[in-house]
Amino acid sequence: MKINYFLGAILTLFIGGAKAPNFKQIEQNILSGDINLQLKNGVWRKLEEKPIYQDLFLDITCNNSKCQPEVWGYAPKFNPDVDHQGTVNVTQNNNAWLLDIDLNILPNPWSEKTENAKYTIELVPNKDTLIGSYTGNYNNQTLQGKVTGTINPTISEPVANFSPIQQKEHPRLIFRKNQIPLLQQKAKTPEGKAILAQLNRTLKQPIYYDGFVPNGGYHATGYCLLSVLNNDRKPAETAWDIVEKSIKTPKKRLLEQSAVVSGVALAYDLCYQQWGLEQQKQVATWLYRQGDLLLKGDSPKNGGWNSNAWSNWQARAKGASGLAALAILNDPNSINEAKLKQQSPLYIAQRSERNIKRYLATAIGNQGFGTEGDHYTTEPWILTIIPFLQAYKQVLGQDLVTNSHAAWMLPHYVTRSLSPDATLPIATYGRHRHYAGKSLYAMGLGLVPESFLPGVMWVFNRSIGLEGDQSFGIQSPLEAAYILAGYPQQTKISNPAEIFDHTLVDEEKGFYVFRSRWQDNQDFIASIYTQQQPLTGSWSFPDVGSFRIWGLGGRWAIPGPSEGKWEDENVVMMPKTKPWKKGQSIVFQSRLNGSGIVSLITNPIIRPNSEPPVGVRSIRSFAVDYSGASGSPGLFAVVDQFVGSTQEKEFKEKIWVMHTAEQVSISKNTCTIQSANGATMQLTFITPSSVQLRAQKTATGNKILAKGGDDYFVVMTVQKGKAPPVKVIGTGLDAIVTIGKQEITFVKDKIILQDF
Repeated sequence: MKINYFLGAILTLFIGGAKAPNFKQIEQNILSGDINLQLKNGVWRKLEEKPIYQDLFLDITCNNSKCQPEVWGYAPKFNPDVDHQGTVNVTQNNNAWLLDIDLNILPNPWSEKTENAKYTIELVPNKDTLIGSYTGNYNNQTLQGKVTGTINPTISEPVANFSPIQQKEHPRLIFRKNQIPLLQQKAKTPEGKAILAQLNRTLKQPIYYDGFVPNGGYHATGYCLLSVLNNDRKPAETAWDIVEKSIKTPKKRLLEQSAVVSGVALAYDLCYQQWGLEQQKQVATWLYRQGDLLLKGDSPKNGGWNSNAWSNWQARAKGASGLAALAILNDPNSINEAKLKQQSPLYIAQRSERNIKRYLATAIGNQGFGTEGDHYTTEPWILTIIPFLQAYKQVLGQDLVTNSHAAWMLPHYVTRSLSPDATLPIATYGRHRHYAGKSLYAMGLGLVPESFLPGVMWVFNRSIGLEGDQSFGIQSPLEAAYILAGYPQQTKISNPAEIFDHTLVDEEKGFYVFRSRWQDNQDFIASIYTQQQPLTGSWSFPDVGSFRIWGLGGRWAIPGPSEGKWEDENVVMMPKTKPWKKGQSIVFQSRLNGSGIVSLITNPIIRPNSEPPVGVRSIRSFAVDYSGASGSPGLFAVVDQFVGSTQEKEFKEKIWVMHTAEQVSISKNTCTIQSANGATMQLTFITPSSVQLRAQKTATGNKILAKGGDDYFVVMTVQKGKAPPVKVIGTGLDAIVTIGKQEITFVKDKIILQDF
């Protein structure tokens, strides 16, 4: 059953030439939230004596049309490592908002002299966006153009009953000074004793002053925690020796330096009262300079620095920069240095906040999926992002988690992890094929929103808490302080099924997870990634439409080796052309038991310079059924349909690929995969009718390769015992497949499950 999708579809937005819409009087409460405005060609500079223009983005925060006076500007095509600070005044004129902007523009990250720009903006609402125009003046040139904008809920939320920090008040970054007696009592509980026992074990690990993640500062943090809890100077002296060596060991790249700065900032905060004045001054001065350096960024030529808002590089650097600034805020030892640089630690912290907010909005989807994959998403979280978010809450009284994508970080991994396995494994996406795991729980538990906490605690306790391996997730000395402070003394614990849906949907990134239950290592967890929001200039793998399937203790569909090759994903690849870059979700259905159906359509792959265009695109539909109607606890189906110039030389050969950790045997049009516990997955290829199947050993297990046609229709059942029979009426994508009481068909662009 073929459908016609035209190739190379182009969405064209026509602006201008139409009569201006007739807007009603604006409601006072419409202009509320975090507002981002894009000024077309809002800044300019000379290049080879010719002016070049770039867009300027402005961030303001309003509540019921009353806006905070502060505005931040950002022109990433000119200065990706620079934010421009200014003021805004907002008034209303009949049915429009008028914004007067006074902005101090930094020409480059290393400049301390700003150039003033002024803009007058007129805005009106247009459905769920803002549109309008502006006039302005920058660098002795008049500017004008279109303005578009979005309104999102305000991320920053004031912490209730917050008490501002006092001068020289330490600790402050993980917990406040007045919380020390409570933590000392907490350390005597069974949980506290287990945490300290694990801390002492990790302090025996090697210290690395070099490498991708230098951990000297993190070890020092562990010793400083012991100093605070026991009011003992000796651990603080050990910490000082480690910090001094960490500071004196130079790093070539900001990526590694960020871990050093983060660790030293935390150690400085916890050991402040035990260190002498000269030690305090030495570290405070160093932290100020490092915070300033990390904020400025670096050249991509120097080790691959990446300034893009969604890059883990800049997230690590800007998180550490902000943490350093918050560590020394209001400390007298940093005042002279700040005056010399003409920017206070608070200014550095605020600019770091802008970068972290942009990272959360771009790199992380609305339910916690990271564009750069699981490793490059979670590593900066435990190294600098969580420390910064926690410190911003403790020091400045602003919660940046509850209303942002950060709120979903742990719930996201609760849904994907095989609990109560102590290693909390997941079927990963992206490079290196692993994630921060237990450390993410240890570091992040204290930031989980209260409404999510009962479900997260169910997994935590059974996997790594007192009912689990009792590690409390601590893999590095750094993490002990966070879990000691963040572990709730009293909280309701509920099965995650009572808190979260069985289906997790990250609509922004196009990531879908289907889970049968939270019970044991027999749980079914299936996922598929459409790569709906690819971001250039960062880590990205050819995993458009790639899926994962675990269940009944077997790892049936897993990621292949971490080499970035198309054939390392569970996809249909065409060996003579490049992979798809993007997929778009076109169908999504789900049921309360975790069953669901997703369909996506890929971007077209077009032969260069072909006229008319010669190319092909793919539709993949993925179905998950946990109802048991098939006679199997887990039924999965995948259909791949290709449209366009499917018989052209570079598009003709198509190979269906699936990686598995288990053993594979092949018979005609079926594959049987068997796990060590005796459970099996049976794959039946409905089409191609004369499919050519083979299995190939890989570094991660086995790879199933199927050839022989243009389209693929595959059904899979997972069971213990004999697989239910598969009955087929018809051929190709028009076939009607019956397994038990479940009927499976493909209609137009999606799989249909009759009993769904």
